[in-house]
Amino acid sequence: MDSRLFFKHLREAPPKNIYLFRGDEAALMDKAWEAVLQAVRDLEGPSIQGEQLNAKESSVHEVVSRARTAPLFAPRRVLRVRDVDLWPKEQREVLERYAANPNPRTHFVLTVGSKKSWKGLEKAVEAQGVIVDFQPLQERRLPAWVQEKAAAWNKTITPSAASLLVEAVGTDLHALEKEIEKLCLYVGEASQITTDDVEAACSSMRSEHVFKLMDHVAEGRCAAAFAVLRQALQRGDAPLGLLALMTRHVRLLWQVKDGLARGETVPTLAKKLSLPPFVVEKTARYAHHFSEEALMQLHGTLTAADLSLKTTALDPERALELLVYRMGDFRAQKKAAAPLGPPC
Repeated sequence: MDSRLFFKHLREAPPKNIYLFRGDEAALMDKAWEAVLQAVRDLEGPSIQGEQLNAKESSVHEVVSRARTAPLFAPRRVLRVRDVDLWPKEQREVLERYAANPNPRTHFVLTVGSKKSWKGLEKAVEAQGVIVDFQPLQERRLPAWVQEKAAAWNKTITPSAASLLVEAVGTDLHALEKEIEKLCLYVGEASQITTDDVEAACSSMRSEHVFKLMDHVAEGRCAAAFAVLRQALQRGDAPLGLLALMTRHVRLLWQVKDGLARGETVPTLAKKLSLPPFVVEKTARYAHHFSEEALMQLHGTLTAADLSLKTTALDPERALELLVYRMGDFRAQKKAAAPLGPPC
């Protein structure tokens, strides 16, 4: 089941006794978990309390024993366990047996990463409950998502302000939610959030740092590129969030460069890419630093780095430093321009 259908399912049917959440969109999974908890409270009353555990810290025997035991002060138990795919084979079999015959007084939510496959558990859950896939929101849908989240605070945010917020913060939903909350508090009694509010409240504007980093890479300024990266990390920006923003930036550079080469205007590209015109104009100014071949190689390198960080034990900060070093190999001016010096 798609995550969008899942919320509709909860509104129309009683909550199941077991769910398997698959994917890497932690923010959407959190919302889905809260929706399950609220659905059970709607049936049984406010005494229902949710419990959350992590497979890294609990054995499957502890978790299953808890799921099979009725709570002392409530009619039902609502339990979530993250990263159950971390359990070894012998523990997985215990969970599969439980999933095939879940406690009818427990609502059990299990989560696994999108790149994990666990056929035995999936088969058992399908027979007794629901599997929900949480796919990343398409980037073009994020401004509309921002507007929906602002509406939950009884605020409206203009389309250009929503696009600017996505440009500034990136595609990390948790980070976007935090910035939306900050903006709603910043505007106070005002009912609308504008681009001026975004520029004033989101002072870190991570996209600006990524523009600077990429510009330094293109110009061969190694020390400056590493300095920008270190500043972002010291400020607390999540490495995966920075990587996602860098990937998005390269993709946007590529789209704008290609569109302009085909004779499209900035307003046309802005409408096509669902971005404010000034964002496209700024991107166009930077796009000339890179050839199409360089952008293609950069995008492939960033995508590979993202996969490695999500599937291996690489230190994220060290991985980003190595990535910036490698990116120096791909910098390129227009084909007619002379080389700018040794790579970073």
